[in-house]
Amino acid sequence: MGGHDHTPVTGDELAKVTAAVKAKDSAVTVTSVQKDEDGSYDVFGTKAGAPIGFEVSKDLTTVTERSRPAGGRGPGAPDGQAPSGATQGSTSTPSSTTA
Repeated sequence: MGGHDHTPVTGDELAKVTAAVKAKDSAVTVTSVQKDEDGSYDVFGTKAGAPIGFEVSKDLTTVTERSRPAGGRGPGAPDGQAPSGATQGSTSTPSSTTA
Protein backbone atom coordinates (compact mmCIF):
# COMPACT_ATOMS: atom_id res chain seq x y z
CA MET A 1 0.00 0.00 0.00
CA GLY A 2 1.18 3.53 -0.69
CA GLY A 3 1.56 6.51 1.59
CA HIS A 4 -1.24 8.21 3.39
CA ASP A 5 -2.96 11.31 2.09
CA HIS A 6 -3.19 13.96 4.79
CA THR A 7 -5.19 17.16 4.53
CA PRO A 8 -4.32 20.17 6.70
CA VAL A 9 -7.17 21.10 9.04
CA THR A 10 -8.18 24.74 9.55
CA GLY A 11 -11.05 26.90 10.81
CA ASP A 12 -13.96 25.46 12.81
CA GLU A 13 -12.76 21.90 12.22
CA LEU A 14 -9.35 22.78 13.71
CA ALA A 15 -11.04 24.38 16.73
CA LYS A 16 -13.16 21.27 17.36
CA VAL A 17 -10.21 18.85 17.10
CA THR A 18 -8.09 21.10 19.34
CA ALA A 19 -10.92 21.21 21.92
CA ALA A 20 -11.13 17.41 21.91
CA VAL A 21 -7.38 17.12 22.62
CA LYS A 22 -7.50 19.84 25.30
CA ALA A 23 -10.38 18.01 26.99
CA LYS A 24 -8.09 15.00 27.36
CA ASP A 25 -5.01 16.99 28.40
CA SER A 26 -5.27 20.73 28.96
CA ALA A 27 -1.46 21.09 29.14
CA VAL A 28 -1.07 20.30 25.41
CA THR A 29 -0.42 23.08 22.91
CA VAL A 30 -1.67 21.97 19.48
CA THR A 31 0.64 23.08 16.67
CA SER A 32 -0.73 21.17 13.67
CA VAL A 33 -3.68 18.96 12.72
CA GLN A 34 -3.96 16.75 9.64
CA LYS A 35 -6.95 14.74 8.49
CA ASP A 36 -6.41 11.15 7.38
CA GLU A 37 -8.18 9.45 4.47
CA ASP A 38 -10.46 7.62 6.92
CA GLY A 39 -11.64 10.90 8.50
CA SER A 40 -9.59 10.56 11.69
CA TYR A 41 -7.05 13.19 12.70
CA ASP A 42 -3.32 13.27 13.43
CA VAL A 43 -2.61 15.98 15.99
CA PHE A 44 0.88 17.33 16.63
CA GLY A 45 1.78 19.54 19.54
CA THR A 46 3.90 20.11 22.60
CA LYS A 47 3.53 19.48 26.30
CA ALA A 48 6.02 21.04 28.72
CA GLY A 49 8.23 21.80 25.71
CA ALA A 50 8.35 18.19 24.51
CA PRO A 51 6.80 16.99 21.24
CA ILE A 52 3.60 14.98 21.60
CA GLY A 53 1.13 13.46 19.16
CA PHE A 54 -2.43 12.20 19.26
CA GLU A 55 -4.75 10.18 17.07
CA VAL A 56 -8.30 11.55 17.23
CA SER A 57 -11.26 9.58 15.93
CA LYS A 58 -13.47 10.89 13.14
CA ASP A 59 -16.29 11.62 15.60
CA LEU A 60 -13.85 13.32 18.03
CA THR A 61 -14.81 10.99 20.89
CA THR A 62 -11.58 8.98 21.12
CA VAL A 63 -8.27 10.76 21.72
CA THR A 64 -5.23 8.50 21.95
CA GLU A 65 -1.71 9.65 22.71
CA ARG A 66 0.80 8.17 20.29
CA SER A 67 4.31 7.18 21.25
CA ARG A 68 7.24 8.35 19.17
CA PRO A 69 9.31 5.72 17.41
CA ALA A 70 12.86 5.75 18.74
CA GLY A 71 15.21 7.75 16.56
CA GLY A 72 12.72 8.52 13.83
CA ARG A 73 10.10 10.94 12.73
CA GLY A 74 7.08 10.73 14.92
CA PRO A 75 4.24 12.57 16.60
CA GLY A 76 4.98 16.17 17.32
CA ALA A 77 7.53 16.39 14.53
CA PRO A 78 5.59 17.05 11.32
CA ASP A 79 8.67 18.71 9.87
CA GLY A 80 10.62 15.46 10.23
CA GLN A 81 12.99 16.56 12.96
CA ALA A 82 14.50 13.73 14.93
CA PRO A 83 13.83 13.58 18.66
CA SER A 84 16.28 15.34 20.92
CA GLY A 85 19.52 13.37 21.15
CA ALA A 86 18.79 11.31 18.02
CA THR A 87 19.99 11.63 14.49
CA GLN A 88 17.48 10.97 11.78
CA GLY A 89 18.34 9.05 8.66
CA SER A 90 21.83 8.11 9.68
CA THR A 91 23.32 4.90 10.93
CA SER A 92 26.62 4.11 12.51
CA THR A 93 28.62 2.06 10.07
CA PRO A 94 32.28 1.30 10.60
CA SER A 95 34.43 2.74 7.87
CA SER A 96 35.96 0.09 5.64
CA THR A 97 38.53 2.41 4.08
CA THR A 98 42.04 2.58 5.45
CA ALA A 99 44.77 5.11 4.85
